[in-house]
Amino acid sequence: MDFEALSGSGGDFPDADEALVRDAVKGLDGAAARKVGMKVWLDSVRRGKQELPGEIWTSGRFLVGAAVCVLMFLAGIGVMTGLLDRERMGFHVPMVLGVTVGLQLLVLVGAGVLWLLRGKMGLLQRFLGWMISKISPKGGFEWWRTLKLEGGRAWQALGWNLVRMTQAGAMMFSVGLMVGLLGCIWFLEVGFFWESTTPEWMAGRLSQVAAILSFPWSWAFPGWLPTGEVVLGTWWTNGDFLDGRPEYMAVWYRFLFAAIFVWGLLPRAVLWTFAVWRERRALASLDFQAKRHRELWREMMGTRRMDASEPPVDGVLVLDVGGTGLRKESLRGFLLRRLRVNPGEWHEVGVWDKKGEEDAVKSIRNAPAGVVMLAEGWALSPPRMAALHSQIRKLAGPDTAIHFLVANSSNEGEPAAVTAEEQTIWRDFVDGLTDASAEIFFYEKEGHE
Repeated sequence: MDFEALSGSGGDFPDADEALVRDAVKGLDGAAARKVGMKVWLDSVRRGKQELPGEIWTSGRFLVGAAVCVLMFLAGIGVMTGLLDRERMGFHVPMVLGVTVGLQLLVLVGAGVLWLLRGKMGLLQRFLGWMISKISPKGGFEWWRTLKLEGGRAWQALGWNLVRMTQAGAMMFSVGLMVGLLGCIWFLEVGFFWESTTPEWMAGRLSQVAAILSFPWSWAFPGWLPTGEVVLGTWWTNGDFLDGRPEYMAVWYRFLFAAIFVWGLLPRAVLWTFAVWRERRALASLDFQAKRHRELWREMMGTRRMDASEPPVDGVLVLDVGGTGLRKESLRGFLLRRLRVNPGEWHEVGVWDKKGEEDAVKSIRNAPAGVVMLAEGWALSPPRMAALHSQIRKLAGPDTAIHFLVANSSNEGEPAAVTAEEQTIWRDFVDGLTDASAEIFFYEKEGHE
């Protein structure tokens, strides 16, 4: 949240120790470099700042989460004690099962179906937006709108964070039900009964339901399964139990306690764990490929490859897209100084030279220092260039560095700088590729580097 708020300032990024960032990413490239570099940048700009969105969100979420858990715990106790029939001082077993287990399972299944059908957590996200708008200071809500508009992993992480909070509340509701049941057993003399106009049918159905619900534990605790004898003995008829033995009552309260734990608390605990895992997975897979992220990365790392402490890497493959006519000798100095790479093989692609393109494909698979795609500033065809980039990425693998080198050709066939308009167009194109291992460089004469 702090990162999105600080990086989403329209290009006016907070000052940070860029040298510290560059030192931290030495030896790294692509997505790995971005993750490390962005974290170091965030830690640097956080120092001395107050009321950042992350701090506000963490405090607000803790208070809201704690309040939800306490309220749900008390609600569980209230529901269980409210199910106690004060006149007969007993619990109506079918009603207790329906409210404490059946209703929870119904809500859980319904929410799961809606999530699968819709593919998103709309109601949860709207609630999340409302909560953030209430706890954020004036003007501190823009990061939320940005994340909602862009979607992606950061948005998913926020959604799963809220799911985690709701499941914690649901777990506390089940805990409250169990505490309420234990409280009634410990401090009151209560029984368990059922009644029906069709007792034979109801006794059979109740035995079947009890057998199904107790399947997870009946093999280990057979005494916690109400048998047909127990069910029949707790039938309420003619104003009293048919056979209200204390041991029958003990079987019922153990069964109900286990049923609430297994079918109420345990599924919510599993979902809570799943939400935590999905949230961490979403955060771990952030690629920082939004346009503002790439702009920030270029601002921080624009001079990284000019660092003389980094020796040039030999063996980079240069692909001359469309045949610019520029020679290896005329660009070697720029590649060494600016990209810190030494050109190896040089191929032209996209000029209907079948033999040359076959050789280029072989070279891409074995490019030790990455690939440089050389193109002229005026010659960008986004669909064609995107298709070529995708093909190269598949051949080179996900971690191979791909550098776009954009240069115009002078009348004498020498490299020339591109215009500001061309730079903007090319940056937008490369940003749209969402490739963490792709960088763009523009040719400049030595006096302007």
